[in-house]
Amino acid sequence: MSVPTGSFQTYQAIGNREDLIDIITSISPTDTPVLSMTESVKGNGVLHEWQTQALKTPTAVARIEGDDANIKTVTPTVRLNNSMQIIDNNFIVTETQQAVAAAGRASEESYQTEIAMKELANDIEYAYVVNSAAVTGASGTARQLKGLVGWVVTNISSATANRALTSTILDALLKTVWLAGGKPDVILTGGTQKIAFTNTTNFPGMTRNITAQKNEYFLAVDVYQGGIGGEMKLVTSTIMGNNLDSRIFCLQMDKFRKAWLRPIKKVPLGKTGDGNKFQIVAETTLESLNEKASGTVTNLS
Repeated sequence: MSVPTGSFQTYQAIGNREDLIDIITSISPTDTPVLSMTESVKGNGVLHEWQTQALKTPTAVARIEGDDANIKTVTPTVRLNNSMQIIDNNFIVTETQQAVAAAGRASEESYQTEIAMKELANDIEYAYVVNSAAVTGASGTARQLKGLVGWVVTNISSATANRALTSTILDALLKTVWLAGGKPDVILTGGTQKIAFTNTTNFPGMTRNITAQKNEYFLAVDVYQGGIGGEMKLVTSTIMGNNLDSRIFCLQMDKFRKAWLRPIKKVPLGKTGDGNKFQIVAETTLESLNEKASGTVTNLS
């Protein structure tokens, strides 16, 4: 087969429009479960503080009829704190780029604002989950909040070498948390440990849904209820998967709150040339009202 002589093809043509669809596809994860699932409270200082109160251990109490009142020793509250961390994401759009017609967005500034907001949310989620210690900060040193890794330190199931996640390991941890008064309702996990829940050898009591009429076989596990405690929703996190894939958290979510000294906002910066600068900024920290109500399993394969 040959092309007739003199055929004018696209290879020689000048001025053909690009085949660029008017859609931009996001290829990066934007899941932020801790940021999304925790209650918001207002902060009032760079060192955010709150109080907790523990109840006395139950004992056998039997009083003699007519006996004088036995006055207990009052236990004071415990004062806790966490540093407010400044997290920002900044961009500049030239006046020219704002003026030209761009595929996939009506306004370059609005589009870049949306992207910067999503990236900032991911950075906040990272701090809430991965940060292991608070930093009070100083001149030249940024403040840093303490995240789940730093807060959940009492109820830990660990090992000297990595091991497979099993119902036995998980239920032992949940019993410890339950005895401390915790009622975990979320298992925060990365991809590897989410898949581990489908192992019928390590989780022998697992049930599955099979729809014969549609030839559907559902292998995923989305809710776990072990030998003790209530149902827990399995929540996957790419932050966990990329940074803490060898551990899981069993969290009582109402015992964690996010505090904002400055909620997420967009701030126009001073104009110094033929462009517009913007800062997406927040100042936040993570409250742990009772870390003993949660637990973590580490050293998982």
